[in-house]
Order: sequence, then C-alpha cells, then structure tokens
Amino acid sequence: MPHFVPLAAGRDAQLGEAARINLTWLIYLRWAAVLGQALTILYVAMPLSIELPLGWLAVVLGVEVLSNLGLSHWRRRQDAGRGFSTRTLEWIQVGVMFGDTLLLTVLLALTGGVANPFSAFFFVHVVMAAVLLRQHWAYMGAALACLCLVALQFVHQELPVLEARPDLRLQAEVAALSLAAVITAFFVARVTRSLDQRNAELASERERQARSERVEALGTLAAGAAHELASPLSTIAIVAKDLEQRLVREAAPENDLEDARLVREEVARCRRILDRMTLEAGEHAGQELVPIDIRGLFSMTVESMSGRERVAIHLAREAEGVTLFVPAEGLAQALRAVVSNALDASAPEQEVSMAALVQGDELWIVIEDRGVGMDAESALRAVDPFYTTKEPGSGMGLGLFLARSVVERLGGELALESQVGEGTRVRVRLPLARVTRPQ
Repeated sequence: MPHFVPLAAGRDAQLGEAARINLTWLIYLRWAAVLGQALTILYVAMPLSIELPLGWLAVVLGVEVLSNLGLSHWRRRQDAGRGFSTRTLEWIQVGVMFGDTLLLTVLLALTGGVANPFSAFFFVHVVMAAVLLRQHWAYMGAALACLCLVALQFVHQELPVLEARPDLRLQAEVAALSLAAVITAFFVARVTRSLDQRNAELASERERQARSERVEALGTLAAGAAHELASPLSTIAIVAKDLEQRLVREAAPENDLEDARLVREEVARCRRILDRMTLEAGEHAGQELVPIDIRGLFSMTVESMSGRERVAIHLAREAEGVTLFVPAEGLAQALRAVVSNALDASAPEQEVSMAALVQGDELWIVIEDRGVGMDAESALRAVDPFYTTKEPGSGMGLGLFLARSVVERLGGELALESQVGEGTRVRVRLPLARVTRPQ
C-alpha cells in the first residue's frame, strides 16, 4: 500500500507529490470498495433471497470499474513521465471523490435510500475528503454528502424487507457501522503515520542541509583564515629562523635555542592545520564523477597512508564487479579519515578490517578495528565537528564529520557502533541505484 500524504496548501512540488501519492491510494481503495459492494450484493441477492435491481446495480459497479481502470492508466502515464500538472492531478482527485459520493447515492437509492444501513458510509467519504483535499474542497465534499442524504429521503426505491425483518436490519446496521468504523480508523491511522514519517524525513533533510552548510562555511572560513594568516605566519617563521641562527652564532644557552625551534615548529604546525582544513573542507563540492571499481577505490584510500600495511581489505564476490560513478578522491578521502581513526585507536600490531559487500540494493563498506573503543556518549558525538577523543594536537575532530557529509551527498548513510575495550565499526551504506550510474 502507498503512504498517504495529506494535501495541504504549500509549494507546487509538495502538492504534486501529495496528489500523485493520494491518487495511487484512491485507486487501491476504490478497488476494495468495488469488491466489497459486489460481495454484499451477491450475499443479499442469493443466500438471503432479497430481490434487488441487479441490472442497475451492475451498471453502477461497471461505471466504478471502468473509471478506476482509467485512473490506473492515467497513473501509469504519470509514472512514465507523461503525467499531468499538479492542478490537473488535484482536479482528478476531487472529481473521483465527489463522483464516488454520487455513485454511493445511486446505490443507496436503488436499495432503500436512507433506510439502508450502509448509508453510514457517507461518513467515510466526508472523512476522506477532510483529510485528502484542501479545506474548501473538504467543505464542499461534506455539503455534497448532506445534499445526497436529503435527496435520498425523497428519491429511492423501497426495500420492504428492511421493515418486515427488524432482526435483519439490526444485523445490517451493526455490520455497516462496524465496517465504517474500521475503515475510518485504518484510514486516519495511516494518515497519522504518514504525517509522522514525512515530518521525520523533513527534519532529517533539514539536518543534512544544515550539516552541508556548515561544511561549506568551514571551507570558506578555512580558506579565508589561510589567506589572512599566510603572511604573518611566514613573517614569524622567517624571524624565528633568523633568531635561531643568531643564537647559534652567539653561543646562546640551549634553552633559548629550544624556544626558537619551538616557535618555528608551532608556526609550521599552524600552517599544516590551515592547509588540512582547507583541503578537507573545501575540495569535495565540485569534484567530477568518475568511474572506479571497489578495489581501485580501496587502493586510492590507503595508498598514501602510513600504516597501510595494517589494513586488511576484504571484497565480497558480488562487490568486486561493481563500478561506481562517484567523486573518487572525495570518497577515498572520506574513507581514509575513517581508516586513519581506526589505525590510531588500535595497537601497533593490530590490523584494521576494510570490507565491501552488497546487501540488497545497497553497497556496504565496513571499517572495523579492535582498539580501545568509545563509550555511548563519545560514539554519539563522534560525527560532530571539532569533537575528538585523541590527544591535543593529534586531530581536529573533522574526519568523521566530513566523511559523513560526503557519504550523505551521495545519498548514503554513515553509522558508527562502538564499545569500550572491544573496538569500533563504521558502516557506510550507499544506494547502488545512485552510485553505479552517472547522476
């Protein structure tokens, strides 16, 4: 079953998506209604031997079947890219729901009018209109249902059995009210769940956009800082070098020489940090998508790393034949940051596992170590910018944050699992449909 998307006022794109999904739902619901009506008519006409105008009832059911076949055809055209505008889709949906109210009126007029217990299904139509349509259409749908009920008071075909057999009428009322209650409850529950899912997706999308904006802001900040600090850092480095040389010539105390060297080393460290921030934060956004297989991606990831001999690569058979169209250097650097963290967390003699496998319609890249691990709070914050569990000066806390940003730009997800004393596993999931063809 498709999800409901309530049709509320908003942007055209959102309305179009809601109208398409709701139209699909209506098609399923109308097939169920046709089946239920046909079974009810057959049960009343045969086992209960109640005389009904079967010919006219068959005509009404035929109209419902033909109209739903037409809707299904239009929906397929829309899926194939030959669909209608948002306004047209909305008009179709309004027409279908109002038409169904009129068809229900005709069925009831042929089978006793308001006295027919199944007139309770007008309430279901009103609820559907209130949830799926815009406010003014919902009011018009409720007004139409009221008018139909009034008309049935005057125009209907009597069904004497309802008066002659109170027990049968009571059973029919219980059945009709029970069905109406179940359908309404199911309908509203589906709407509520879909609303929650949609709100969660919107919140997740806003969070991803916020992270992307932070990455871009970080790149801009790093580039600006590198540009503004380049000259004063160079001046400090030159002065510190001259000072060190003069102290050597004057046979100054060793402590003074060490202070001069420390100034030069710290200046060089500042330059490296600025260069790394600029490189890591700013290089991925405009990279070209290139074809690369999994083995090539893993080789690119570890080729320039110290300790690469400790990285054990495992490729599942189905993953070896996968060719990716991705920003290769950007994705390799994202994986490199994860592998580097795993190596730093492991003892010098321990290996880090880097594996690729295909699970359903996703490519999984799993990087696992048997190092010190992290507690629950640290694992939760590990992907936040500038958060690190390393010693001061050993890292900026940007590796996992930028890695997750790169993965999410490819439509994937980065998940981290860790336990103190047992190590850490980072799982990167990429949708094959997205990363195996040029976008």
